[in-house]
Amino acid sequence: PVMPAWWNAPSQLHQPPAQGLVPPLAPGSTPWYDTLWGVAGIGVAATGATMFLDHGINHYVETHLSYSFRNHVPLNIADVLTDGSLIFAGTTWFQSPWASAKLAHASSVALTATAITTAEVFLVKYAVGRARPGGPNSSSTHYTPFSSQYRVMTTSFLFNNNGGPTASFPSGHTAVAFSIITPYAQIYHQPWLYTIPFAVGISRILAQDGHWASDVVAGGFVGWLTADLTNRYFAKSDYGFMIFGDGVGFYGKF
Repeated sequence: PVMPAWWNAPSQLHQPPAQGLVPPLAPGSTPWYDTLWGVAGIGVAATGATMFLDHGINHYVETHLSYSFRNHVPLNIADVLTDGSLIFAGTTWFQSPWASAKLAHASSVALTATAITTAEVFLVKYAVGRARPGGPNSSSTHYTPFSSQYRVMTTSFLFNNNGGPTASFPSGHTAVAFSIITPYAQIYHQPWLYTIPFAVGISRILAQDGHWASDVVAGGFVGWLTADLTNRYFAKSDYGFMIFGDGVGFYGKF
């Protein structure tokens, strides 16, 4: 039937969203836990939660493992894995007609992230000034920020040469290991590579005068997040040595 001129078809009603419900993510949007603030929040929460376990974990390690073992094996494992990863990145940080451009790019990202991470770790260590575990009953809440008893920088951070003590928080070995390995794990889609920095972190908890467990958790998040951001924002950057048939040169692209 023909409707009168004054008739208007009812428009589609838009109901307001129910209060308290989280709207679904739009196609292509990033979930909160994969954003910068989401990852940082998870890292802070995980570090804070682990602090409640610091004393118990350290007491167990101190009373169940021998001093001789803790003074040699874990620290050597951490040094070999961390320094070995650095050496690998350094020796593959070049391009030539015979080398892989993808590997050279991953190594340049890894070295960039490691340099940034090292600066971050030294600054946070000096600012927080957390004492390292020194026995089964040592306190995990002893802080002396900006104290002269700790060095701001030391070469013993990467090489076991008694270059002077740095504060405990965060773990430098763990942070550097994650910053080196993360670009390779992401670019080559090989998550099993994370077993290397995880092993470094565990060894730093087991080592004599090593780290509290929360130091390791914080170091892992600092290293991983720094490498992840470096890989995202410098996805097309490359720099390093280029080997030709008649010589060696340095190149850079950002």
